[in-house]
Amino acid sequence: MINEILIVDDNADIRLLISDILKNKGFNVRIAANFDQALAEINKKLPDVAVVDVKLDKGDNDGIDLLTHIKKINDDVPVIMISGHANVKMAVDSLKLGAFEFMQKPFSSERLLNFINRAVENIELKKEKHVLESKLFQSYDMVGKSQAIEKIKNLIAKLANTESRVFISGPAGSGKELVARQIHKKSHRSTKPFVVVNGALLDPEKYELELFGSENLDGSINYGFFEKAKDGTLLIDEVSEIPLETQAKILRVL
Repeated sequence: MINEILIVDDNADIRLLISDILKNKGFNVRIAANFDQALAEINKKLPDVAVVDVKLDKGDNDGIDLLTHIKKINDDVPVIMISGHANVKMAVDSLKLGAFEFMQKPFSSERLLNFINRAVENIELKKEKHVLESKLFQSYDMVGKSQAIEKIKNLIAKLANTESRVFISGPAGSGKELVARQIHKKSHRSTKPFVVVNGALLDPEKYELELFGSENLDGSINYGFFEKAKDGTLLIDEVSEIPLETQAKILRVL
């Protein structure tokens, strides 16, 4: 499959440079010099990956506005932000808004291709994940018509239509994850990630890092489970195995 890349930069030389690098590697490339041109290209067809300059001349909208627009259309599209006037705050703000990566100009062709290849891999992984989850949901529907099962089904239907935080209790093997998946499947979040984390399997020295993520000195972000489940569902199994102090922080986040 040949991936399609949209390059958005107000500098014609940069557009040509990136375009040549990517075309030489077999990618299809489209270019835009500003927000309006990019919007026109997106309206024709959403690209597989976008490379967007933070600052765009001409018009009231910049690269950050375009990033937000793309993520609203399809959150799975990786957007690589670039800038010749980068700072840590700019990078962090971009990543918080959903950018896949942030690159400061000038950058090498190797660095660009590394990010593009990672973005393409990310796309394929998400596609595989959606297929597997779809098969899982089809294979593991709740069965049975007893009064108890019908009561659970009705409760699942009610919970799926709310934004409530849900506590599911029961002995091992009683179907807690199945219930959680059914709630997710029947909700408006069904196309978003369903992330499972087992509290008993987390690294005791990295509970908070794994759950909440971290920001490195260079401005790059290590995403935690909460961020990975953004707009979807996070199931924390064996939550009692997590230290009380960290449980309190989880409650504050919720």
